[in-house]
Amino acid sequence: MNRTVVRTTSTWDPATGLLRTTLQGPVTTDDVRAWRDGLHRAAAAVPDGGRFQLLLDLSGFAPADLDAHRAMRTVVPELLAAHGLRPAFLDLFDEQPEVPVTLTRGVRCVAFANVHHDAAKMADYERRIGTPTQRFFTDAAAAERWLLSVALDDAREG
Repeated sequence: MNRTVVRTTSTWDPATGLLRTTLQGPVTTDDVRAWRDGLHRAAAAVPDGGRFQLLLDLSGFAPADLDAHRAMRTVVPELLAAHGLRPAFLDLFDEQPEVPVTLTRGVRCVAFANVHHDAAKMADYERRIGTPTQRFFTDAAAAERWLLSVALDDAREG
C-alpha cells in the first residue's frame, strides 16, 4: 500500500527566533490534535517575554474530512491571538468573530507566514488580508526569508 505520509512537525529555533510548524498530507482529526499539541509544546519553549516569527507550512495539506479541516483552522489564529498578534484571517469574514488578543507569558509573535500549495488562494489572501506582519506564500523558503527580515523587536500589530 502506498499511503501518502502525514507530516506534523513543530520546532522552535532560538538562534533565529523562528517557530516552524508543518501539517501535510491526508490529515485526520487525530493528526490535527497531535500537530496542535506539538505546536503548543514548541511555542512553550520560547522564553518568557520573548519574541518569535511563525512559519506555518500547509503545503500538501489535504484534510481527510470536514471535521479535520474544522479542527485545524482554529489552531493558528488562537496561537497568534494568545501571543499579541490579531489574526488577519478574521478579516475574511463579514461578521468578524471576537478573538481577544493577549500575551501568554509576555511572549509576542511579531510576524506570521502561511504557506499553502493553492497559489490562487494564497494570492487572494495576500491581496485581501496580507499585512506588514502577516503574509501568504506558496514557497516555504520565500516565506522563511521574509520572516527572518522582520525584526524580532517589531511589536506592531497587524
